[in-house]
Amino acid sequence: MLRSLRMGILGLVVWTLAGCAALSPGPRSYTVSQAQLLELIAKRFPINERVADLLDLQALAPRIKLLPDSNRIATELDLNFSERLLRSAFQGSLSMDYGLRFEPSDNSIRMTDVKVSSFQFAGVPERYQPLVNGLAPFLAERLLNDFSLHQISAKDLNATNGWGYAPGGFQVTPQGLSISLTPKKAP
Repeated sequence: MLRSLRMGILGLVVWTLAGCAALSPGPRSYTVSQAQLLELIAKRFPINERVADLLDLQALAPRIKLLPDSNRIATELDLNFSERLLRSAFQGSLSMDYGLRFEPSDNSIRMTDVKVSSFQFAGVPERYQPLVNGLAPFLAERLLNDFSLHQISAKDLNATNGWGYAPGGFQVTPQGLSISLTPKKAP
């Protein structure tokens, strides 16, 4: 999932930079529709990850929803876990929402204030369900909060700087994700 989000954000940044190249000075923004955002993310699925040589994780079928009232993006994924030692398999889903922010110290786009709203798995033995249901959302939030989804390349950042712009903020609107570029202040 994280790689998919990184690739989606990369596409958004490239589109934004290209669209601003021919514009006159002044604040600019570019809106990526929910359908475009989902298309960018969905191209990267399924995602297969191995965790500590013990678990195989597969993330499938991302679904996103824009939450303009809270300036957040909601993402829901289908998950498959396979435990390698006992060869147990579990299916489930993860639902979360988060904001986005630009971190100028390393030119990255980061998830912020991640909230897991649902983490469910079928087939987990009943005695382990309280542990999974209580610990997994907490761990997911801790791991994903402030996670770098994408680092803007020096080449792209130099192009933006050459046009006199600096990356700004992200605004979730009913029409999509609005990405702002602001004019750089003269030295």
